[in-house]
This record gives sequence, C-alpha cells and structure tokens, in this order.
Amino acid sequence: MGVVEYWIVDPLENKITVCLLNQSSYKQTMFIEDQRIVSQTFPELTLTAQQMFSF
Repeated sequence: MGVVEYWIVDPLENKITVCLLNQSSYKQTMFIEDQRIVSQTFPELTLTAQQMFSF
C-alpha cells in the first residue's frame, strides 16, 4: 500500500508506537510517558506520549 508512516495508539497501556516504512518493512518505535513523539510525517510535533493521552 505504500503507507509511509502509521501510529498505533494504545490507551490501555498508555503507549504510542510509530511505524515507519523502511524499504519493504516497518521500523517500530514506541513512546511512553514523557518521551517526545518523533515523526517524520509531522517533524514539528512537540507532544509527549503522556500529553497525547491527557486530551
């Protein structure tokens, strides 16, 4: 499908997994608590995982 990046948001575990397409597979990076979410699609994003779940 060619989706460059997608996120898995898990409110039960309070974690966000960013999956980034790397050639033919996805590299997964997990963010929890006060870790700042890193996204190639949204490089200006300055939210932490904890902030995402406080909305």
